[in-house]
Amino acid sequence: MTSKRKQFAKTPISIFFSDDQVPKKFKDTSFEEFDSYSVLKTEGAILINLKKISNLNTLQKNHRLLLIGLAIRKFVKSGNFFIEYFGCKKTDIKIFFIGWHLAEYSFDKFKSKKKTKKNNAKIHFESSSEIKSISESYFYVRDLINTPANILGPKEIYNSAKKYLKKFDMVNLKSGKSLENNFPLISAVGIGASANRQPIFCEFKSKTKYKKKIVLIGKGVSFDTGGLNIKTGTGMSLMKKDMGGAANCIGLAKLFSDVGIQVDLHLLLCLVENSISKKSMRPSDIVKSREGSFVEIGDTDAEGRLILADAITYASESKPDLIVDMATLTGASRVAMGIEVPSFFCNDDDLAMKLIDSSKRTGDPLWQLPLWDNYSNQLNSEHADFKNIGNSVFGGAITAALFLQKFVKNTPWIHIDLMAWTRANKYSSYEGGEAMGIRALLDFFKSF
Repeated sequence: MTSKRKQFAKTPISIFFSDDQVPKKFKDTSFEEFDSYSVLKTEGAILINLKKISNLNTLQKNHRLLLIGLAIRKFVKSGNFFIEYFGCKKTDIKIFFIGWHLAEYSFDKFKSKKKTKKNNAKIHFESSSEIKSISESYFYVRDLINTPANILGPKEIYNSAKKYLKKFDMVNLKSGKSLENNFPLISAVGIGASANRQPIFCEFKSKTKYKKKIVLIGKGVSFDTGGLNIKTGTGMSLMKKDMGGAANCIGLAKLFSDVGIQVDLHLLLCLVENSISKKSMRPSDIVKSREGSFVEIGDTDAEGRLILADAITYASESKPDLIVDMATLTGASRVAMGIEVPSFFCNDDDLAMKLIDSSKRTGDPLWQLPLWDNYSNQLNSEHADFKNIGNSVFGGAITAALFLQKFVKNTPWIHIDLMAWTRANKYSSYEGGEAMGIRALLDFFKSF
């Protein structure tokens, strides 16, 4: 009979970054080889050699640790484990644990047959409460993005945020005529949707007030047809994810409150469906923004920057210490960076460097692109103050950011352009909505 002590005994997972760190008795033993790591599974221990990633920079090492943590969870399948870490000083083992926990995720809400095979592997770590909060936020973000637009519209996103953010008060809600009068660009984008998908602007505020104030803004386009500048079928197929900025902001706000960062946080959500109807905005329409400038609609499929513009104006009016917006904004950013690396823009060099440092520490990639002012004339309009899209096929992510910058008034500002979607890869078979940048931002906020 197995004793209780043996039954609950923990097996070490020893992680090394070079052959020199591996114990001598295992030097001549064959490890199982994978793309970024090698594994040896014995009766009393599991050894992982990460020498294959030892020459990567800090950001990529830490990012790979998360993926390897996810893969190892699936590799071991069951058991109770703890970590012996012999890694390099520039990496954080906590990231491995986050990856381990992310392996639990599945989205089978709309599957008639649920997956019954579960991974029972458990691991011990002292900072488990923060890792649990991070994992739960990731799962919430993924669930929200994965939910299709026939089920999740602007009102449903709002209700979900209200239910999820228990430590926040809802302090502002605009729709209908009130939205049109106060946030005309948001109204113009969403006005073409059906009655149960009408646009909403809402604001949540952390219940505890502190001296410093951060405003977080999420682009929440529940589905993007492109409007009258309609997308192709292929271009439209993933557009349920166009509310990924809002989903990530809601997840980040929850993390913010869980960790207890002493900053007054306001969350603004711009929630619309960009649909086609007789009410839809047209190319060449000119709309007066909340800020007062006149915007010519050069392309109805450049709708995300329009809804963000009014929200940024509203945020600037309260003179916060920082504005951060997150949006699935441009295909140009994805062409430049691929789907794994969100780009970011910042009007403050010191803050940009601090965010880059947070990205490296957490292995949560964010890559700075320039607010290249010389491209601003690409937004020129013959009949309005400016257009919502550049007149060149080049630098689209930059001109989108420059458009948003026009509405930022003397406030530090960070704009994040993300994919909010992941594909299956060497480490995981999961494909779907994804949290991006929120761990880096959480780390950044901690020292803000």
